[in-house]
Amino acid sequence: MDSLAHHSSGQIECRPLPEEARVDPNLAGEASPWLDSYITFSREWSPRAYDGFHEAVALWLLSTIAARRVVLHFGGKRYTPLMIALASRTSLYAKTTTAEIGIDTLRTAGLDWLLAADDTTPQRFLYDMGMHVPHEYPGLLPPEQERTRNRLAFAGQQGWFYEEFGQKLHAMMREGGLMADFRGILRRFDSCPERYENRTLSRGTDIIMRPYLALLCNITPADLQPFAKSGSALWNDGFWARFAFVTPPIDSRSTAQFPVGERTIPHDLTAPLQEWHARLGMPQVIIQHAQHAPEGLRALCEPAQESACLLEDGIREAFYRYNDALLNLMSDEANTDLDGNYARFAEKALRIAMLLASLESQDHLQMRHWARGQEIAERWRASLHRLLIQVNEPTPSEGAQREEKILQIISKHGGGTAAEISRYIRGMSAYEVYKRLLILDKAGILKTTKTQRGTLRFHLATPES
Repeated sequence: MDSLAHHSSGQIECRPLPEEARVDPNLAGEASPWLDSYITFSREWSPRAYDGFHEAVALWLLSTIAARRVVLHFGGKRYTPLMIALASRTSLYAKTTTAEIGIDTLRTAGLDWLLAADDTTPQRFLYDMGMHVPHEYPGLLPPEQERTRNRLAFAGQQGWFYEEFGQKLHAMMREGGLMADFRGILRRFDSCPERYENRTLSRGTDIIMRPYLALLCNITPADLQPFAKSGSALWNDGFWARFAFVTPPIDSRSTAQFPVGERTIPHDLTAPLQEWHARLGMPQVIIQHAQHAPEGLRALCEPAQESACLLEDGIREAFYRYNDALLNLMSDEANTDLDGNYARFAEKALRIAMLLASLESQDHLQMRHWARGQEIAERWRASLHRLLIQVNEPTPSEGAQREEKILQIISKHGGGTAAEISRYIRGMSAYEVYKRLLILDKAGILKTTKTQRGTLRFHLATPES
């Protein structure tokens, strides 16, 4: 893997593993035909994405479907939640387009009921992960009732895609703010406790049985900068250690173009996921009338059966070789920011290997699965160091920050005129916004159309535009 030199900010370099801790790349290449096929398809239909995004979205998809049903007995129970952050500048590396392919794959496979709401408060998030039957359930059509029962069967085990995690992060960091509780929830859920209980004076008690969360989020280095610089508390309290950051190198933008025609998720990608889900098993949900339940209904459900992975000889030793090598690399560094991340890379590699083994080999975790997991974890380690360099660069110029804000607004709302966009930016007149829009248009990042009145309307440029 690439080795990043010491940066002027004093960040530690991404040093290579010792020879004895490395894996055979040829062995890793044999681990998952499904993953290889998904990456090929995603590359075709999101051609301007950073290559690591395709792989990351595919793994989040597997982590979501696993829904705490894949387990390894390795010094205690280990499950497969992954929290992945696609970290790059807005609109330049096709984060959203790539994530949408994963969501579309889940939807085509008929499993999108595993997803949490797009946006929520911590209190509502916990409530939704409890087994609460919606009051409108009796009036739903049979297909919607079935979807509701499916969601209740895995109420505490969800996948979550958060489009603009930077906004959520800023809200989470306001002490005493509405979103602050997410910091503790995300850390706690990564450990997959048997039970999570949250008590408040206003809401009473929320109980989540066997919580599990697979999180995929989009974020920019600019959004991370206030909270991920060297010495930030989020490095030292273990929050960032739970995340896998996938960060493209600077100036690596692709100019490839979309293929012609309609994007259709192929059966070869969805069928293995459907078969895997069916093999892992679906617990039965029974809904009964209950006089004292808040909605007048209650759901009864046995926990899903766990499918245990069996380790091939040599994998335990490979796990410890990798883990010890990383800890040795960190022990030589005075900077302690990444201690938590380095201590968890072997765990992330193991979770990936478990997912691939369960999908491809019916839980027989072989050396090829471990090799692929470690190979991916090493790419994430290099990405982490790239991100550190970017967030520790001097603060971007005011003009660059304003352009980034404009791009975020256009990405969220699908486009707009200078006057429309200026309503979302304090301290910038419509004329100032217009000048920035023309700069972005000239750079090929935006395209323009005209309204009926002849006013320019700005949109994100696509490979076909």
